[in-house]
Amino acid sequence: MKQMIKSILVLTLFVILSSCSGGDSDLAKSGLKGNISSVIQHTYEAVHKDDGWHTGKPGVYGHRITQYDAEGNYVKSLALTYSGDTVGYTTVRKENGETVEEVFHSIRDGRTSRTIMERVDEGQVNFEVWEGETLHYEGASFFDSRERLVRQVRVVDNREVMNHFVYDKGLMVKSFQEELSGEVSGTQLYEYTEFDEEGNWTKRLIYPTEDRIVPEVINIRTYQYR
Repeated sequence: MKQMIKSILVLTLFVILSSCSGGDSDLAKSGLKGNISSVIQHTYEAVHKDDGWHTGKPGVYGHRITQYDAEGNYVKSLALTYSGDTVGYTTVRKENGETVEEVFHSIRDGRTSRTIMERVDEGQVNFEVWEGETLHYEGASFFDSRERLVRQVRVVDNREVMNHFVYDKGLMVKSFQEELSGEVSGTQLYEYTEFDEEGNWTKRLIYPTEDRIVPEVINIRTYQYR
């Protein structure tokens, strides 16, 4: 379970770090509606009761606040413990309205990592992730005509892997990892069961296999509107 929740956190970070395609605001590119100032998300184990799937024990990872400015652009995120203590935060640098660098600051160990991004064209943004003065890995993010992240290629220790993201009706419904050999792993299916008055999802079930029978994780979101 810990590994599963950690992998979901990593996926969430990739989506945030890659939402830098030009054009609409970051809120719009994320499919969010309304004048949102922040998104608060928590992760729990999924527990079945008589009337369906409910939140169980809170995850070690996967608790986050993402903040947006008045124009709907992503400006900062906070990584939290479930009790609300901040364990790290990410700041953003933009040029001409486009994200070119994100810096993660770990409060626990003082570690700092940087993600540097460079646009290639409308559908591709290359990136490098640095840990101090060491290049940790590099890759590229690819976007569809609606500016949604659909594929991300990462090269780590000379090993290339691809993450794919599938959408339906504006929501991500599937993600999976593909090796160069074509082998597929790390499949996750997403089911959205509750929404707020603005139409933004507030409860998401994550299934670790294609059969979508037993979810392993539940995400709960709340929104602060201006």
